[in-house]
Amino acid sequence: MNDAAPISPPVVPSVSPRGYAPILWLNLLCLDAPLVAVAWQWIFAHSFGAHLNWPLRWLLFLTAWLIYLGDRFADTLRLPLAAPRAERHRFCQDHRRGWWVAIVVIFLLDAGLALQALDLQMLILGATLATICAVYLFLNHLLGGKWRPVPMKEKAVGVLFAAGTTLGVVGQLPGLTISFAFAVVLFALLCTLNCLCIASWERELDAAQGKSSFLTGWPAFARTLKPLGLTLTAAALILAVVWRFAAPLWICLAASTLLLIRLHSATSLPRDNRTALADLVLLTPLLCLPFSR
Repeated sequence: MNDAAPISPPVVPSVSPRGYAPILWLNLLCLDAPLVAVAWQWIFAHSFGAHLNWPLRWLLFLTAWLIYLGDRFADTLRLPLAAPRAERHRFCQDHRRGWWVAIVVIFLLDAGLALQALDLQMLILGATLATICAVYLFLNHLLGGKWRPVPMKEKAVGVLFAAGTTLGVVGQLPGLTISFAFAVVLFALLCTLNCLCIASWERELDAAQGKSSFLTGWPAFARTLKPLGLTLTAAALILAVVWRFAAPLWICLAASTLLLIRLHSATSLPRDNRTALADLVLLTPLLCLPFSR
């Protein structure tokens, strides 16, 4: 179907004849990203003394879920019929009607909660960020996943995810500090590293589907992901000493990065399992919950 150089067949995921592997379900339902967002929103708020009410938490969860459901739905629609598919796309394709109903219902719940729970300033900030996300999704699908001359998807997703996760925290702080800015930047780098790792593991699949990513354009960059991850880990541990009051956040950043590096080295794992685990390793803030006051 294309004139590119021969591509080795994608790794077949280990799925039982009766259904999907249990580890895939959060990813199949697009629930992994909302859970990651809420977990990191909590650790940011806990570390920097911001009080978040439950409507703000639910708003982030619903908004992240809505965005990922919509992106998955649009991504599935434009896949060539003969192209290979990841399990998450196959699942979405098999449940298109339910997927569309879920998008409509979650949108109505999200919009209603936002109008009730947010003041005008936060409503404007949230609407602005939502508009930026919508424009990104529109351009990404309009271009067919091909960003020229430089693929931007991984960087855009990492930055937008970090911005959306911390927006509610920013609204509850009396002012922004250097330590908070460093934390947001490192979290954005972690999210970008997460996207780059997935792009590395799915490079052959993306190429077979006619998509572009940073790793389809520069496959050799995959060798730098481990050094970049180790650098990010070292930076987080150094900042844990500099700003001890936010030590749990820095340690979670370092731990998630190390787990992601370990996952990047686990080449024997099926591709779909690795992709699902890539978000699960970002749930390290949940380990701090029993020790929070």
